[in-house]
This record gives sequence, C-alpha cells and structure tokens, in this order.
Amino acid sequence: MKRLVIVLLAGILLLTPSCDFMKSINPFGKKKRQTETLQKQQEAYRVADSIRVANEQAEAEKARLAEQARLAEEQKTVELKKYHVIVGSFLTPAYADDWLGHIKGFGYDAQIVGMNGGRWHLVSAKSFDSIHDAYKAVGSIQEKIDSEAWVYRGE
Repeated sequence: MKRLVIVLLAGILLLTPSCDFMKSINPFGKKKRQTETLQKQQEAYRVADSIRVANEQAEAEKARLAEQARLAEEQKTVELKKYHVIVGSFLTPAYADDWLGHIKGFGYDAQIVGMNGGRWHLVSAKSFDSIHDAYKAVGSIQEKIDSEAWVYRGE
C-alpha cells in the first residue's frame, strides 16, 4: 500500500508541471512571466517610437525637398534676367545672407546670385533684362548703398 501511494504521488508530481493551470498558479515562474510581459511592452513601445521617428524624418525630408524646389524656382526667375547690379561679393554664405537682409532693408528686391558656378556669392540689389537699364541703375545704387556697385552679366 505504501508503494502504491508513493507511485501515485510520483505520477501526480510528474504530470503536474505540464498542466497549464498549474503553470499559471506556479509561484516560482511569476517573476519570469512578469519580465516577459514587460519585455513585450518595451518592444511594442520601441517599435511605436521607431515608427514615429521615421514619420518625423519623412516629414522633415518632405519639407526640405519643398524648400529646395522653391529655391530652384526662385533661381530660375533670377536667371531669366541677365544683368545684375552687384553690391557685395562673399565667400561665406552667411555673410552674403546678412548683407542681403541689409540691402533688402533699403527697399530693393535683392537676391543672391551664384558666380558662374563658382564659390562666390554675389548680392544683387536689382536685376535687369538689358545692360543699358542695369548701367542706368548703377548710379543711383552707388549713391544710396555702395559706391563700388558694379554690373554682372549672369549666364
């Protein structure tokens, strides 16, 4: 009889760990289950954050491309007029931008013109279709802004 009880107890103990109910109430695996649950939540947050960052980067890229397209369109309108009255030339784009703001303060439709694809950034106070009109405007611009203003023929 003792052997039968021992065999039954051994059988019950061997079969108990495979039961899902016993696993769910097993106090020894509770921390492991909690850890796994937390890891799954962290992974879900990481994936969601990655998607959010990717969306933000896509929006920033879209805005950058739109700005490039706008600048390219502006450059096309600048290139349509061949003659520019130049009031400053700079190697540093930041200096050219500062001077551009200063010239616009005088009420001119100033813009930055590239010099034949070179590294110089030319600040044009005004642009003209004919060289005659450009030279007529140089005098007044020299009096108001800069005595060393000159005419540049863009290509």
